[in-house]
Amino acid sequence: MTGGVDGATFRRALGRFGSGVTVITVRTSRAEDCGMTASAFSSLSLDPPLVMVAVKKENRMHAHLARASAFAVNVLSEHQEELSNRFAGGFVHGGAWTPWPEGRDKFADLPFSRGGVSGAPLLDGCLAALDCSLHSILNGGDHDIFVGRVGQIALADNCVPLRPLVYFASAYRSLTRDLVAEAETNLRIPDWFD
Repeated sequence: MTGGVDGATFRRALGRFGSGVTVITVRTSRAEDCGMTASAFSSLSLDPPLVMVAVKKENRMHAHLARASAFAVNVLSEHQEELSNRFAGGFVHGGAWTPWPEGRDKFADLPFSRGGVSGAPLLDGCLAALDCSLHSILNGGDHDIFVGRVGQIALADNCVPLRPLVYFASAYRSLTRDLVAEAETNLRIPDWFD
């Protein structure tokens, strides 16, 4: 790495930022479904409604996104760790990481609907799915930043409580306390408050 920052230390520092986990999906021009797990996802703008995802230029999904005019972002719930692993390229069997079998369709046994904007898979059980048209692609070093304009949103109203899949310090984590809900429940407005 340039700039006097050690690459391993930089990665460790970034690992101390907890993030939600998404699966980015796209329908290719050959009518094939492709997907990848991404934690480098963020909202960008409310007006217009824009989101962004950073994808490594070497990743196979990069080429699909670069050629597509649209994609979807599936926001995973805390019970979808297996789905995250699947789209990261493997699964955990007997406590060990096992690569996803070559040639096995990652979507074959998954329930999903298709986005009206992208035609990409909107995976069942996700907290939210954002169906996006491609707004722009920005250079980001060894990654490109794909900016999507959100055209449709699907919210899972049956996921109670709403708990995201969180990735922190190289491991999946769970939210065990909802501090906002606790604060709202414990909020006592003084009698003198007008």
